[in-house]
Amino acid sequence: MGIVLWEVPDFVVDQSIKREINRSTGELSICFEGSGNSLGKLPLLYKEDGSSIRVANIWLIHLKANLRKKAVNTQAQALLHYFTFIEDIGIAWDTMPAALRKRPTYGFKKHLREAYKNGDIARSTANSYMGVVIKFYKFYLARNHPFEHPPFKHEIVKVNTSGSHEYMRKTLIHVDTTDLRLKLPNDTSYYGLSRKLLPMNHQEWRVAKKYYKELQTGVSNRSNNTKSIALSQEFQIAIELSRYCGLRRSEIISLRVNAIYKPSSEQLRKKYLINADGLALDPRAGVATKNGTVRIAEIPSELMQQLYDYTNSARYIQRRKLYEESHPEDKHSPPLLLNQLGKPYSSKSIDARWGELRNAIRSELPNFSHKFHNLRSTYAVERLKELLNSGIKEGKALDYLQSVMGHKSRATLLGYLKLSEEVVTANEIHELATNIILESGEN
Repeated sequence: MGIVLWEVPDFVVDQSIKREINRSTGELSICFEGSGNSLGKLPLLYKEDGSSIRVANIWLIHLKANLRKKAVNTQAQALLHYFTFIEDIGIAWDTMPAALRKRPTYGFKKHLREAYKNGDIARSTANSYMGVVIKFYKFYLARNHPFEHPPFKHEIVKVNTSGSHEYMRKTLIHVDTTDLRLKLPNDTSYYGLSRKLLPMNHQEWRVAKKYYKELQTGVSNRSNNTKSIALSQEFQIAIELSRYCGLRRSEIISLRVNAIYKPSSEQLRKKYLINADGLALDPRAGVATKNGTVRIAEIPSELMQQLYDYTNSARYIQRRKLYEESHPEDKHSPPLLLNQLGKPYSSKSIDARWGELRNAIRSELPNFSHKFHNLRSTYAVERLKELLNSGIKEGKALDYLQSVMGHKSRATLLGYLKLSEEVVTANEIHELATNIILESGEN
């Protein structure tokens, strides 16, 4: 029997209970009175038969009601994984045999480590899930739950706090922790790729696109005050230049309006504008490319048209006027991305907006941890898949992508190739299965 998460739209506590007995029937009725205190949305765990996983839900309610947590989605997802794991191995959450390896907490630690090594889970996600499980058990240990043996052992470790200030140098502090720490390495790779370069999968990109393009909404968490904010058109352009053209952040914020033009009807019939028709990235024109190299990036023809329309909009013209007033020497080649004060977009601005978009995405995908640069990785893998699916040989596909992305080394692209080929193979199997079904007349 599986375990599911069900989100209560508005969980209310501190209401008074009213009991009434029907004098004619003797029937007892109970209802809640008063407005109480609303905790907002609250994800809770249930079995497929509708029964509540009470011990998990008590802790989640405690986090919201007593510790005043704004959201507990991450904690709920971690417990979902944990309780699914212990159900699969057939052990109760509070069964703690004498042998450490037989205790569910240590089994889950091994499970997370193996999932990380296999590339099924990110390092940060594994550490987060383990930390949640530890806090869950600490809650019940503090309430003297009758475990036969403790869920974990406490440890005291030394942590080096060396910093740039003199008083912080060669300083050690002792931290109380547990032996369930995963101690996962930072450099574990997936298909030969650094985890910092992993692309988004289809679900992650679908949800990201929903929030930045359709809803155009991010979430700010400043000063513990959570609120929805509108994402600007300029930030949407930055996302698309990285996702569909493979531009680096530094290249996006320094891209000049002169690189944008109105595509001809013949060019619009093409999916991509390449070679001389592509997006010119030249340091001599002010574009900050890596290592000062000159290259032409490809760009979807429809995106070029959208950028041309934007540069002729009242919004951009007003921003361009403000920029030219303070930069008269640069009036013929202003940056494409300007804020409402007419100042060029900065890396910090993009990172801040991406953080707000990521917060919004986490309302659906709590473990979404991609950085802005992963849009470029996503472009590389998806474009490689397109090239391979169109019949282009691996070597030529890599040569082309290395050229348009400005990669000095092919090592990263080889990792992308392995990832792309894996998906291409899966696509071919799916197509073959579909053809067999269609030929057999099954629906």
